[in-house]
Amino acid sequence: MLIVYCLCWWFLAGFDYALAQVQTFTPAGETAITYSVNVPNSTAASGSGPIFIQMRSTKEVQWFAWGQGAVMQGANIFVVYATANNVTVSPRLGVEHVMPLFNPQARLTILNGSGISNGTTTANIRCDSCITWPGGHEDVTSTSSPWIWAVKHGSMLDSDSVSASITMHDISGVATVNMKQATGGSSENPFLNGSMVSNSSSAQALTTVNSESVRKKRIAHASLMIVAFVLFFPLIALGIPLFPSSRTVIIHAFLQLSTLAMVIAGFGLGISMAISLGLVGSYHPIIGIVVVSCLILFQPAMGLFQHRYFCRTGKKSVASYVHRWSGRTFITLGIINAGLGFRLTGVGTSIAPTGAVIAYGVVAGLVWISYVLIVGFLSYRRQSRS
Repeated sequence: MLIVYCLCWWFLAGFDYALAQVQTFTPAGETAITYSVNVPNSTAASGSGPIFIQMRSTKEVQWFAWGQGAVMQGANIFVVYATANNVTVSPRLGVEHVMPLFNPQARLTILNGSGISNGTTTANIRCDSCITWPGGHEDVTSTSSPWIWAVKHGSMLDSDSVSASITMHDISGVATVNMKQATGGSSENPFLNGSMVSNSSSAQALTTVNSESVRKKRIAHASLMIVAFVLFFPLIALGIPLFPSSRTVIIHAFLQLSTLAMVIAGFGLGISMAISLGLVGSYHPIIGIVVVSCLILFQPAMGLFQHRYFCRTGKKSVASYVHRWSGRTFITLGIINAGLGFRLTGVGTSIAPTGAVIAYGVVAGLVWISYVLIVGFLSYRRQSRS
């Protein structure tokens, strides 16, 4: 009897070992789409080997994607789109400024069970290049591995090319996958019926980003900042040397503070987007943070100090020169940073069309050159008179 018990225990233990544990994620608001991950026991033990991924959609979408990484840049991404009767799995690398590009170095196998059946698109993937890839590494023992996801709604892309052109997603986000809870089994295809255990667990959502909301924020942010730095700041700054009077000083202060309020509003939108998209560490937000912070902290104070000093003495103070030259510097940096913002968004995309970027460069360049020439001429005329 004891021998029979031991044999049964051994058989059940072996059967459980063969079954796969999975972590499954369903994005909020996208209940028709699921992403699942399985790490075989052998991969977890050695730190190398395959990882299994299932991507599934019960509704028609243009494409949907799942990738390793906390942000798109450097991520190892799988984009799935359909043809009339089959699915295409496109391995891609996330790069800055453009849509993810096809990764010819990826090693993956499309497994049985993949395809389109009764309106459901399924991609069962064995990935042999998911432990390390250009730009990243997966820790299969992590309890909070970051994965990104994205969905583009619309009619199916209908392409069997792994390098097909795709347009920007409508919604995206970040999830954390507990790789330990996704570990288990030794199946060559853990997503076939009977290969998965019944107590598969769910990955957790970290962030969800609605692309339409981001698009509106981008337009508002760009509009506010460009109008402020390319038009209002330079034109208002020229008011005092062109029309010197006590009334001009008051008008100058009011208009510049109003423009600063506009900049703060645009700055808030920019920071909100940078946090949502994981871009706070990029050059455009960093320059923006420095410029706007200095504008808020120093420019009004220096202007007020100079005004009070001039009312008492009729002369210029050090604050006058600091106010003037820092203002010119911030205007220049703001104009340059707007161009960098277009580059960060992606020149040539629907959000930053090439024609619009060229038009901005021409207008901003002409305004800056005119501003410098006028400032130089007024300075020369003032010195000649003295």
